[in-house]
Amino acid sequence: MRYKLVFTIFLSFFLILVFFLFKIQVIEHSQHKEFINSLMQKTILTKGNRGTIFDRNGFKIAWSKKIPYIEYNSNIDIESLKPYLTDKQILDLISSGKAYLDNYQIYELEKLGLYIHYEEKRFYVPEAFHIVGYVNSQGIGSSGIEKTYDSLLQGKIGSELIFSSPSGKVKQRIIQTEPENGEDITLTLDLNLQKYIYDEMKKINNPGAVIVENVKNGEILALVSYPNLEENFYDIDKFTWQKIVNDPSNPLLNRATMGLYSPGSAIKPLIAIAYLLSESTSATLNCTGRYEYKSSSGKTIAIFNDWLLSGHEETDLIKALRVSCNVYFYTIALEIGIDKIKSVADIFKISDLTKIDIEEKSGIFPSREWKEKQFKTIWYPGDTILTGIGQGYILLTPLEILNFYTTIANNGKTPRPHLLKSEKVEYTNEVSLPDKIWNTINEGLLEVTTYNDGSLKNRGTAYLSFKDAPYKIAGKTGTAEVSKSKKAHSWFAGFGPIEDPTYSVVVMFENGGSGSEMAAPFARKVFDYLLKGVESNE
Repeated sequence: MRYKLVFTIFLSFFLILVFFLFKIQVIEHSQHKEFINSLMQKTILTKGNRGTIFDRNGFKIAWSKKIPYIEYNSNIDIESLKPYLTDKQILDLISSGKAYLDNYQIYELEKLGLYIHYEEKRFYVPEAFHIVGYVNSQGIGSSGIEKTYDSLLQGKIGSELIFSSPSGKVKQRIIQTEPENGEDITLTLDLNLQKYIYDEMKKINNPGAVIVENVKNGEILALVSYPNLEENFYDIDKFTWQKIVNDPSNPLLNRATMGLYSPGSAIKPLIAIAYLLSESTSATLNCTGRYEYKSSSGKTIAIFNDWLLSGHEETDLIKALRVSCNVYFYTIALEIGIDKIKSVADIFKISDLTKIDIEEKSGIFPSREWKEKQFKTIWYPGDTILTGIGQGYILLTPLEILNFYTTIANNGKTPRPHLLKSEKVEYTNEVSLPDKIWNTINEGLLEVTTYNDGSLKNRGTAYLSFKDAPYKIAGKTGTAEVSKSKKAHSWFAGFGPIEDPTYSVVVMFENGGSGSEMAAPFARKVFDYLLKGVESNE
């Protein structure tokens, strides 16, 4: 009886098992097959390459490559890979879980059933680092052109269906959606000019910035900040990165658009314009080499020296621009006052953002209200005197100075400086002044580079740099004092050829000393390249 009961129970369980096996394998076969297959398939998202950035002549400035690699997983047999990988690749695979491949290795590893991944790597021309910028670890533009035009450059997502064996080997790959590369863009930059300027700055090895602009349409042909990040951004290890971050010369700073500096005498044309708008005729004075600021009772309160202590003697406005006579500009600045100077600075938008298509800082052109808000104190006559020679509280970027000189070159029209190539010219400002004022300023700036009577008191401050040039440049040197313990910032800003201005150039060297001795000779090299066809333009 007990035997029959056990047999009946066993038979019942056996029949139930047979039933469920039949149900799973026959009745529900398609359903379970779909489930099993789903465990051996997955969708992988892929992304197209980021767009290439070209210079105006078609040279690559930033571009991407897809670098193949394999990832370690529990199904990988390291021994089976040794015939196909180098010892270093095996070590990388074991230690980091990833091994980069050479193209010739891909086919053999795919035959083994391994899935080949691709990592996008971005490459840059180092001399253009501050212009192009970089992307972050997610491939999103984080600075420069990469950030501004990220939406254009970004590659589009695609997808791929992968079928694997139970052991994890790839059996089949089906592309569902093709990834698309991002758009290529062309910049106004002339890479040869950019490299030439950078290499020349490297020889000097002094921090600074140089910008070249087409005055007719605002195209930036070169924008160099030295020093630069010359290492490949994505190959920098933590030790090197800390060294770069702590470098006192600050190679990560784009001095051309983000550095704020006292402009020194480079600002004097603005003071001259403010004066000519106040006076029908410009005064002539005797420069003795010093200016005495006196009280209403005639008592000398402060003495301000000229850069030429022996003085420039009889000086009018044109000569004052030519020889950069501080005494003349002390005098006229105090005569017209800070309110008038500030109003003219605002007409030229001299401290405003220029709207260039990379990061920039706005400058500071002080006023009574600004000083009171900033320092909780009143504006003094001495502040106006220093403003007249570009000292005191004025801080501007090299790009803002360039924008001002481009406006002079165009007799008041300011094209927006830009790096993306475009047929459209956009103007950000238009200053309407009498032709007489433009002519006076241009004459003074031309004499800076061309006038010489053999005496230091009368010679143009940039004459020695441009004396044998086969073209004529209008420009201004600047020597901006920063502290007694450091050299002055060295400036030159100008445009040419004077008959039909095409290029404007600004040169600034941090603590480079006199504008006549450092910035002006460097500007001569740049104008030679542009107008004489030297170096690679020969």
